[in-house]
Amino acid sequence: MGRITGLEEMEQIPPKVRQMYEAVVQMLEEGMDMEDIRVSTITERAGIGKGTAYEYFDTKDEIIACAVVSQIRWMFGWLEEQLETKVDFGEQLNLLLDMVEKKGHCSHSFLRFVHSMTSNSDYNRMIREKMNAEEFAPFRPVNLFGKILRQGMEQGMLRTDLPLGYMIHCIFSHLLTYMLEIATKECFHMAPETMRPYIYQGIMEELQAK
Repeated sequence: MGRITGLEEMEQIPPKVRQMYEAVVQMLEEGMDMEDIRVSTITERAGIGKGTAYEYFDTKDEIIACAVVSQIRWMFGWLEEQLETKVDFGEQLNLLLDMVEKKGHCSHSFLRFVHSMTSNSDYNRMIREKMNAEEFAPFRPVNLFGKILRQGMEQGMLRTDLPLGYMIHCIFSHLLTYMLEIATKECFHMAPETMRPYIYQGIMEELQAK
């Protein structure tokens, strides 16, 4: 198949590459820093030889960047399908909060992804470049949130006097706050189940049509 870009459709990804992706995501979810991940650790967890990694990638940074981008693509593609089953914005918002709560073990890796948007390390630059590629456009978080916000405005549930970009940031920032509480319970002393109603209320009070 040649070199991997991280933008391939799931069925186009060779099984050995999927195994490497799964190993990287697993380590990130366990809280391991990207800098501490080694190619040998990735291939050992994936159950393949170290040399196999270099059949598809030139560097460790490429493996990690492609794994992260592929995981984000899959996650937001799947989430969009789930959101389409909900009737209105309130139900969609509750689904998003459910996903943050149920996927709490993924919070560490997602927060690292958020950090990558401002870091200038090689693999973080690769992640940004891949997410700016045309092939990735349908899976960008801003497009997913923008879609449900536009639907909410068309249904008359949400305000139409606010810039869409600001509304997207409103949802994203509240969800990150909730995610941060779940991922760092030892730093903040408000239980997630206590915080959740305030997160929901905060978004709805700011965005809901009067």
